[in-house]
Amino acid sequence: MQLSDDRTQATLAINKTLTASELENVIRELATLRSQMTPETTPAPKDENGVGVSVMTQDNPTIAVKHPLEDAYVTVYLRSLGLGWTAWRLHPDTQRALAELFSSQLPKIAPAKNKPIPFR
Repeated sequence: MQLSDDRTQATLAINKTLTASELENVIRELATLRSQMTPETTPAPKDENGVGVSVMTQDNPTIAVKHPLEDAYVTVYLRSLGLGWTAWRLHPDTQRALAELFSSQLPKIAPAKNKPIPFR
């Protein structure tokens, strides 16, 4: 994989059979490569014209949370069937915003019980 000098194009040479684990590594490498390219991904799930951009959607992803006592940041791990595990370190302001959003959106009737969210 190689990024052009102007960072607008990438050259790929993948012509082999891959295991699931090897494919996950390629996906991570592609994501890292994409993060170095221009233009950046859109800051919202819509483009400048308000049109939705391509996203992967998965209902009820597996979640794990890590919140070390010595760190103000919370790390949220989300498991995607296509991307594997992704980790998101959330600043305390983002944590508050999410807490307010989720609190305001709680259903009036409790949903059926699903498996619990694993906390670490």
